[in-house]
Amino acid sequence: DLLQSKPLRQLSYDDLERYSGMALTTWGTVRDFKHLMPRLFELTIDHRDGFLDLAVVFGKLSVGEYESWPASEQDAVNKFLMAYWRYQLSEPIDSAYDETTDTVLCAIGNAVSSLQLFLEEWQEMSEPASVRHVAAFVLTNAPTLLSKSQLRNSFWSKSGRTHRDVLEWLCTDRPLHMLSTASDDLLPADFSYAVTQLAAVQSSLDLR
Repeated sequence: DLLQSKPLRQLSYDDLERYSGMALTTWGTVRDFKHLMPRLFELTIDHRDGFLDLAVVFGKLSVGEYESWPASEQDAVNKFLMAYWRYQLSEPIDSAYDETTDTVLCAIGNAVSSLQLFLEEWQEMSEPASVRHVAAFVLTNAPTLLSKSQLRNSFWSKSGRTHRDVLEWLCTDRPLHMLSTASDDLLPADFSYAVTQLAAVQSSLDLR
């Protein structure tokens, strides 16, 4: 009744927050989700950290098997996810242990069957902030990568394809090159430790 009490574009974060965690698994059908999804995803831009977890919200796409939807609908979803990703990577960060990129990448990884296009976009980004996001992602995840060979975020499916996509990408030359060739202004001292940490991660991971 609440969700039908006003036009879609007028639904607020408070209206949709509870639904976001129970969509498809407890409440409603794929048809219901498709109707509410544009407004729900729009709200994640300003309320990313307010939901139970962004991975739960975006993960509803996987639950709803969006990659089997009509091509035009899949295309719309994919364009949104890529735009969200580009926006995240262009956002400036000051903390070497900022977790926002970790949160967003994990969320997208819960929605799609492959992260290859998103990781390729990361390494091609021209915005200086994208290099700091690599450093923060490495520093955030290095402890669990070195001790458990897995990413830290509990919403990753550790045996899933997208989790492995990230591990394989971290072991390529590109992220280490992005970090090791960055200027001191671009990668100040508190970020630069990521170079050593990523090198250690690459040496420790066995992806056979």
